[in-house]
Amino acid sequence: MMPVRLKVELAHTLWPQVARELMATALLVAAIPMLSVPAVAQGFGKQPEPLVVPNFWDPRARMERPDPREIGGIRFLTTEDFPPFSFRDRRGVLIGFDIDLIDALCEVLKVDCALQFRPFDTLYQTLIKGEGDAVIAGLRAAEAGPDVIVTSPYMKFPARFVTRRGAAFDPQESFSGNFLGTVCGSAHGAFLGRFFSHWRIACYPSLAAALGELNRGRIVAVFGDALRTAFWLHGERSGNCCVFSGGPFLDDRYFGPGLSIAVRQSDRRLKKVLDYALREVYRSGKYEELYLRYFPISLY
Repeated sequence: MMPVRLKVELAHTLWPQVARELMATALLVAAIPMLSVPAVAQGFGKQPEPLVVPNFWDPRARMERPDPREIGGIRFLTTEDFPPFSFRDRRGVLIGFDIDLIDALCEVLKVDCALQFRPFDTLYQTLIKGEGDAVIAGLRAAEAGPDVIVTSPYMKFPARFVTRRGAAFDPQESFSGNFLGTVCGSAHGAFLGRFFSHWRIACYPSLAAALGELNRGRIVAVFGDALRTAFWLHGERSGNCCVFSGGPFLDDRYFGPGLSIAVRQSDRRLKKVLDYALREVYRSGKYEELYLRYFPISLY
């Protein structure tokens, strides 16, 4: 982590369901020393090599470098139970993509930062009360309330197809009698129904159930969230059976606009400062370093 001045303040946190599902694999990963385009226009094929690192910033955009004296310190609010973004490793050490990203942001801005942990469902109330300056905790821009504004996204979760390793698969063509698997009632299922209606769709109560059927060879592919699927691919349950095939697919209408940092509506100056810092973290190569550290199987 970069040598920035980061003060940590602890508070009780809660365990989101998705965090529980990801924690075991996130701990395993931790132990290991693009811009969006229309969904149906994406190419198909095998997972690219080397790993693809997404880009959510326009390097040509003119942005004013802020004066650190005008910023002062920044109090970040987050949770400590959202792997791989913020969680504790087996030694109890706080790690995660968001944690290291905060360090990088504060290093760019040359300011002192504090980090407070709160239950996820209290973060916005804490922010509005003025007990923190910015929320970075797996926040989707669509979840922001009317009293807050958000930065440009620093992460988006595409949808991906997963197939058995070595299998021939083209989602543009259906094969008689074969099924695509997805989660019942999910946005991913709705996307399949809209853009891949020529396939027979089998829905399952959970992504894990669908992936299990794929592993057993009962369906030809699963379509789902790339983050959760990447952790399954990297974990023991997959048995190294499967790989990403085709995509990625980005569509804000189905999969959301991505993760952002939230500040109070009145703090437009801070939003501008953080947008600048996010872009500079990317331009410096630090974003790529963090992405490859926490996403050993690229979502893209």
